[in-house]
Amino acid sequence: MLLGEVLIRLFGLRQDDINRSLDVQKEIGGYIGQILINSGLINEYQLISALSEQLNIPLFDNETFKGLDSDLINDLSERLNIDYLLKHSFLPISRQNSHATFLTNDPLNGYIIDYITMSLGSRVRLALATEQTIAELSRPLKSDDRDVVSLLVGDSPEALKEMASEAPVIKFLNNLLSTAVDLRASDIHLEPSEGVNRIKMRIDGVLHENESINEKLYLAVVSRIKLLAGLDIAEKRLPQDGKFSTKIASTLIDLRVSTIPFAVGEGVVMRLLYRARLTFDITRLGIERDVVPLITELINMPYGILLVTGPTGSGKTTTLYSMLSSIDRKEKKIITVEDPVEYKLEGVNQIQVKGEIGLSFAASLRSILRHDPDVIMVGEIRDPETAEVAVQSALTGHLVLSTLHTNDAPSCLFRLVEMGLEDYLLNASIIGVIAQRIVRKNCDNCSSVVDLSPTLLNKYAITETYEMYKDVLGLTIGFRRGAGCRKCAGTGYRGMIAIYEVFKYTDDLKETFLNDHSLEVFKRQLINRHTFRTLRQDGIIKVISGITTIEEVLRVS
Repeated sequence: MLLGEVLIRLFGLRQDDINRSLDVQKEIGGYIGQILINSGLINEYQLISALSEQLNIPLFDNETFKGLDSDLINDLSERLNIDYLLKHSFLPISRQNSHATFLTNDPLNGYIIDYITMSLGSRVRLALATEQTIAELSRPLKSDDRDVVSLLVGDSPEALKEMASEAPVIKFLNNLLSTAVDLRASDIHLEPSEGVNRIKMRIDGVLHENESINEKLYLAVVSRIKLLAGLDIAEKRLPQDGKFSTKIASTLIDLRVSTIPFAVGEGVVMRLLYRARLTFDITRLGIERDVVPLITELINMPYGILLVTGPTGSGKTTTLYSMLSSIDRKEKKIITVEDPVEYKLEGVNQIQVKGEIGLSFAASLRSILRHDPDVIMVGEIRDPETAEVAVQSALTGHLVLSTLHTNDAPSCLFRLVEMGLEDYLLNASIIGVIAQRIVRKNCDNCSSVVDLSPTLLNKYAITETYEMYKDVLGLTIGFRRGAGCRKCAGTGYRGMIAIYEVFKYTDDLKETFLNDHSLEVFKRQLINRHTFRTLRQDGIIKVISGITTIEEVLRVS
């Protein structure tokens, strides 16, 4: 008997209602029962009652149920992923001889039933209950990390069908992520090619080739990653973005996944965000102590724009988050517009940009102003419209923090002019600019004291920099270099720190900017100040202190 016929007989539904729901099913797919529920024609209990009669599956008797059997759950968890089953509303409630009984509201989910049958090697018995009943009974089994997905079983019909042959893929991905965590990698790159498909990891800001794999395993690993990230596994012609979270060796990580079609295959980049390592302490970023008062002054200004500049991956977002964390969030309302929201900050209202529905940086900024914020953070000024709205926000009494892609701090003003902003608007709104780069730190385990040649000392004015800042910063010469060891993966470096150049946009600089319109003149006036130092000078200070090497500083400045 068809489900519609059972519903008509049991609950008096009209045939017209069934026919309209069938038409909807033809257009959008899905179960006819769920369509009837969504239409308000039946409730969930009526649906499972009809399914019980149609499929000859008993209804769950809550009155006689004595509670979950912890021994049963522990035993089954060795062969089944319980979290995965709960996600699909399958709850083990009893076992008799070799048969286990599962509570569900979806008895037609053959993929889950096949998974249980294959894993247990026996038939499965079902009992029907509403989703609410299953959720209430399974609450004690659900972990606090509800957004964490398992890497142990397939998450789609296609993956479940191939599960018997997926074990090597799952093991490979587990090992890959474990290696990345051990090496403290920030990104994993999967790059296809006609010959060998390569896997690379970005460690302390530098890309290292990890290994090469054959095409068959590469395609399987890419598909597995797309399944975990909730992406369309069949779509290989367009870029896709997704995310998932998991635990690797007790380390909780969020992964941002981006795929892109290349000429010879599909490339994937996974960005690893380590929740346990989150620290937004402005004093630990690498800002020297003589610059801290200036940055503190800038982020406590009542209004204006403070810009952080640098290329992608230079730590601009971390600096912005650290600034926000240092602001009193109880007395000030802070709203951010980001793409994406990488970390959630307590006491900060964060907006995720969604370009596909028109929620751009500029559109979000306009709406933000009606919510009376004190501080606004814009993830990036990408276009003239966003720049214009940011300036207007600053001119109407808001402190605006944002980022821009320029090579150094002085270039920031001229980049905004190229975007179409008027000079007088910049002079009225900009309060300061920070430029930064990331350098690798010497490995604490294998680095040792070294001497630099007189040629290097003279060529890069290292001695001159030391004499200039030895009293201000309390410098002592201690050049160091790492030899390479297991802890630093043979690189000699372990960890990262930022180098900075910072200036407050004062009246004399504004006058120079208006009168000369020359980047070279503007830079010359900044360098003539004893309070300003370039990125390279800041890096050399860290070389003198033994934090990094001259090669690292030259690499980024």
